[in-house]
Amino acid sequence: MKRILIGSLLLLSALTLWAQRDNQRFRLIHSDKLYMNNLPSGQILELNGKVHFFYGDTEFKSDRAVILDGPKIARLSGRVVVQNDSLHLVADSLAYYRIPQVLNMGGKVRLTQETEGGLKRWMQGDHGIYDQGKDTFTTWSRVSAYDQAENATATCGYAFWDRKAGYAYLIEKPVVSAGTTDTLTISADKMEFFDQERKLIATFNVEVQSRDYSAQSDFLIYFAEEEKAVFIGEPKFHNDFATATAEEFHLWFKERELTKAALMDSCTVFFAAEEGLAKENWVKAQNIVLNFAGDRIDDFEADTEVSYYFVQAADERKDFFINSATGQVLRAKFDIDNKLKLMDMQGRIRGRYVFKNDS
Repeated sequence: MKRILIGSLLLLSALTLWAQRDNQRFRLIHSDKLYMNNLPSGQILELNGKVHFFYGDTEFKSDRAVILDGPKIARLSGRVVVQNDSLHLVADSLAYYRIPQVLNMGGKVRLTQETEGGLKRWMQGDHGIYDQGKDTFTTWSRVSAYDQAENATATCGYAFWDRKAGYAYLIEKPVVSAGTTDTLTISADKMEFFDQERKLIATFNVEVQSRDYSAQSDFLIYFAEEEKAVFIGEPKFHNDFATATAEEFHLWFKERELTKAALMDSCTVFFAAEEGLAKENWVKAQNIVLNFAGDRIDDFEADTEVSYYFVQAADERKDFFINSATGQVLRAKFDIDNKLKLMDMQGRIRGRYVFKNDS
């Protein structure tokens, strides 16, 4: 009994001296089994079973751990958990390099952050590196992420997250879904997120899909605070009723439903006179503003160098005709059935009507 007590005291003294030599204070809370070896290269501490210790303010838990005093490396495996303030990290395995405070992780790596308001965001992948000094997280292979505040999820092949700067980027086929997957989905070659401005920037091969419309461009900026999206670089817009192109699009949303679109510079809109018909009518202008009600166009207004072409199909109440004209301002109104109800042009109008010849 006396020999066991003396051995335990010697081990405790060795651990105390080892912790004092370390730049970061080491505190062992629990381990089912503990082994310490003295080698010329330094001491090696082996921990097995419900391992729990601290380095400074950072808490570590795992099934197994090997701590190398000489090179200042800790290797953990089996249900690894790391906790520090708002940071929560889990992985299957982890190598902690105390100089320069870098955690290299593998197998179902996930970093979770809780905001001041209690909302969570996380990012995960098959591999990850967390730089504790810079507070940055890099992960790759089957990456996914979630932001509770924005109610958005993301997937990609490679991601970087600078927690201190409030900045993240995704590459290798990134896709972001806002709300549910059928509400709004954005894909691009690269995406960047800025916390302070609540802004998303998508670059090259940008595709936006929703239940009611789709859009493409080279460049997209989305402002979450304003619920506004700006498309630049040959943008195109398409829904069941209209197809539009311009040099620049500005789209406004309410609860992620499209409410308004402003087309700027060299605008063209092809539209159907009513739902289900071909989009054979068109309007061209320097500026066009469209207002939406649910999944349909409520009205639009075009100004500056306006021209249009409109075909009215014959039915029991209407005769066939083609109307084309140029002017300064054109306004159009549609009813709840997506039928054109009113078209009015003003300012230096020049136009012509073509009627069907029944003779």
